Amino acid sequence: MRLAPGIPLSVALGFEPGSEPLAAGRLAMDGGLAQLEWSREVITRALAVSPILYPPEPGLIAARNRSFDGLHGFLADSLPDGWGYLLMRKRLTKLNIDIAALSPLERLALVGNHGRGALVFEPATTPADDIATLDLDALAKDATALLTGEESRLADTLAGLAGGSGGARPKVHVGFDGQGHISVGQAEVAAGHTAWIVKFRAPTDPVDIGPIEESYACMAELAGLNLSAHRLLPAKSGPGYFATRRFDRPDSGRRLHMVSLAGAIEAPADAPSSYDLFLRATRAITRRADDVAAAFRRMVFNVLACNRDDHTRQHAYLMDAAGEWRLAPAFDLTYAPGPGGEHYLDIEGEGRRPTRAQVMSLGRKHGLDTKRAAAVIAEVSAAVADWPIRARNAGVSKGSMKMVQDALAKVMADFDTA
Repeated sequence: MRLAPGIPLSVALGFEPGSEPLAAGRLAMDGGLAQLEWSREVITRALAVSPILYPPEPGLIAARNRSFDGLHGFLADSLPDGWGYLLMRKRLTKLNIDIAALSPLERLALVGNHGRGALVFEPATTPADDIATLDLDALAKDATALLTGEESRLADTLAGLAGGSGGARPKVHVGFDGQGHISVGQAEVAAGHTAWIVKFRAPTDPVDIGPIEESYACMAELAGLNLSAHRLLPAKSGPGYFATRRFDRPDSGRRLHMVSLAGAIEAPADAPSSYDLFLRATRAITRRADDVAAAFRRMVFNVLACNRDDHTRQHAYLMDAAGEWRLAPAFDLTYAPGPGGEHYLDIEGEGRRPTRAQVMSLGRKHGLDTKRAAAVIAEVSAAVADWPIRARNAGVSKGSMKMVQDALAKVMADFDTA
């Protein structure tokens, strides 16, 4: 798993299946900071692989600080965190390797071509997959065992299916075809299959977290948000599992370059930030008023639906092979009280009880006139009011329905405070 001393890590973009990846650059470490040298191809095409901070210019470009393990933020996005890090650590432990002793470049080499988006790293040192089963119920049980510190006989299977997963909740990457068959493979799904993520329950989640997230996805679509396809997969017993189509794998193995808001502007996910910053970054990256409007609508939904787990890793951007950036679909939408009852991203300085006036004020700052912003709020409010219907349709328990309904009512009361 160790890289040879003095050998840089090659970075490329693998957009099309079966095609040679586009060389993006070379990466080395010096004094705890990564040094990036863009490739001639990226410079010639003026390809903004890093959409804001590191333009495609000749020479060595040092990472700005050590906040992202000394890496450039957009590259640190490829490192697994949370659930993915846990699986990789356990997998390497079986090989007598301490992941904490590996350099950031060596951890990127572990990702190889199995990560999110289109970035691939060479030489790749990813451990070989050992996919033993696709029994979702067994995987869910073992995921819970891993999170509670128990050993799991399916740990290697979960690791092989996790890809570059981030976030706290367990998840696996699989492929579905039109007949409902499930497949897995080395890095990418089988031909004729589309790439999906299946999410399991973490120990701190409600038992019916799958139906809750499916209900939220339906509410968000009703509210006019752009989401990937989603569904609730049945379990042998109890609530089902929430599944969503991977938006960084649009079709036929094609990949899109993906950068989170955190990676794009180097704003750590564990630190408070603001929706003003999110909206400004969206305009700077995509240069599209409709993407800014979509980001505003997402903010309104997160406020009114009490989704306060809205940190900078929960928003992303996608770049195609032509270099065009767009706001990625919304994801990880669910009821979340937030740390200390606060949003990670504040609205006009308020994270606990954002008001209609504050949302309207922020909208005006970003080009939404009063009539348009008020219409967005009305549309989202109507969708969120549909919670009981969506929850019943998805099989949410009565206890969870009431818990969320009470929270939504409190949010709306605070929202309409003068």
